[in-house]
Amino acid sequence: MNRFLLLFLALGSAMQAQELPAAPLNLEQAVEIALSQNLDIQVARQSQRIADKQENWGQAGFLPNVSASASYNYSQTDVQQQLAVGSDTSGAPAPIREFNDAVAENYSAGITASYVLFDGLGRINNLQKLQLQKDLSETQLRFTIENTLLGVFSAYFEVARQSELLNIAQESVHISHRRYQRAQAALELGSQSRLESLSALVDLRRDSVNLFNAKNASDRAYRELNRLLNFPIDSLYEVEEELEYRADLEYGALLSKSLSNNAALIQAQLNREINRKNLNIAWSERLPEIAAVGGYNFSRQENEGGFLRFTENTGWNYGLNAQWNLFSSYRSQTAVEVARIAVFQSELNQEKARQQVQVDLSNAWLNYHNAQKVLAIEKRNLEVAALSLERSQEAFALGSITNVQLREAQLNYINSKAALNNLSYQLKLAEIELQRVAGVLIE
Repeated sequence: MNRFLLLFLALGSAMQAQELPAAPLNLEQAVEIALSQNLDIQVARQSQRIADKQENWGQAGFLPNVSASASYNYSQTDVQQQLAVGSDTSGAPAPIREFNDAVAENYSAGITASYVLFDGLGRINNLQKLQLQKDLSETQLRFTIENTLLGVFSAYFEVARQSELLNIAQESVHISHRRYQRAQAALELGSQSRLESLSALVDLRRDSVNLFNAKNASDRAYRELNRLLNFPIDSLYEVEEELEYRADLEYGALLSKSLSNNAALIQAQLNREINRKNLNIAWSERLPEIAAVGGYNFSRQENEGGFLRFTENTGWNYGLNAQWNLFSSYRSQTAVEVARIAVFQSELNQEKARQQVQVDLSNAWLNYHNAQKVLAIEKRNLEVAALSLERSQEAFALGSITNVQLREAQLNYINSKAALNNLSYQLKLAEIELQRVAGVLIE
């Protein structure tokens, strides 16, 4: 039985050692890797590039349209011709002329340019809309980066938290193993009953199961972090477990920044402005459009079976075109009304986003302060639990307390240590959430 338990403990130590390479990955390195390799961020960057490409004068309709055309046609036919007027004064019909395999060729080429002089200010609003869409894509990229980094922070700290919980589970197994060895020794000496030994063995096995569960949770945490960093899914490495907390966070300053920097709120504001531009564009469709056109054309016709062997035309042409859609089955009016509704809807969404930011910041601030208070209490609890376990082990060795009492002291110590570990990372995540809501996470 002892050989089996020693093998089990060695296996637990080996599992723990496998995930602690020599070079630790710190949080700054994880952030840099995520910014360059995370797939969500890469997708958002491509969307931002598309919006950047589309924001130009040509896309808005400010540049002229120039087109060139050319054509060539060939035909070979049999032709019979008779003039309607006779060839002499006798009134005899004109003779019939015949051309066999008469060839006809037509050539034409030209270049045409057109430029819209007035379109009801639609182009100006289109250009401004494209600029707003570019700003929106940049804000959406920042929103994606912030949420991805929040996920990276959470996953990174989860790896660190689970690593510490694995250490705690390992420590619990060692404590239970020592209890079992003492119970076995006491049983052999006859100072304790076999019930005490069996109870210690049950506790040891239960703690061993907890160790396996902790290893499983640690592996899952690594896989999530690897996904966010675009690493091979089963990569193992050491992470830093030391935490540093900021001491300069103030609610008033964070609230002010959140109302001006929060990415979700900025997106709502930009969507409102885009809808306003859509309303102006819908109005411009109801106004006349004036365009200037001009070009140069060349054409030549050659015909072996005609009276004219060839005809050739060359020259410039230019003019003005005006168009005013007086009635479009109420489509223009419907477009304007729909655009007005969209503007009102976007204003509601903006107010909704503003309220949500205030609620999120208030909740994050409460979580932050609550985690600070509870963490301070748990630190004192751990000190007491550690002292209680030490005294209980001494008393158990002297036979002053029972195995159950020692187990209770052990559980109090292990639970306090795990709670302190969990609260430490909860406080750090609450701090990061405050910065995200305030829009200063990536500053």
